[in-house]
Amino acid sequence: MDIVKKIQQFIKYWYVRYLLVTELYMVDTWEKITVQIIILVLFGLFWYFNYSIVMNVISQMRLPHHTEKIL
Repeated sequence: MDIVKKIQQFIKYWYVRYLLVTELYMVDTWEKITVQIIILVLFGLFWYFNYSIVMNVISQMRLPHHTEKIL
């Protein structure tokens, strides 16, 4: 049970730090939820962009036939 309390304290510590850094501790609950949803949506969009476009370009650059065309 000690490990569970340590994990809870760890999560609580980082959540408080997140609230302090984003200054969400000063706003109402509905504003806090709205900002957190916006942050999650932006993170999801950045992840999708990196996964679908950047990773595809990198995999195309690593293919051997692509380097032969350049030379």
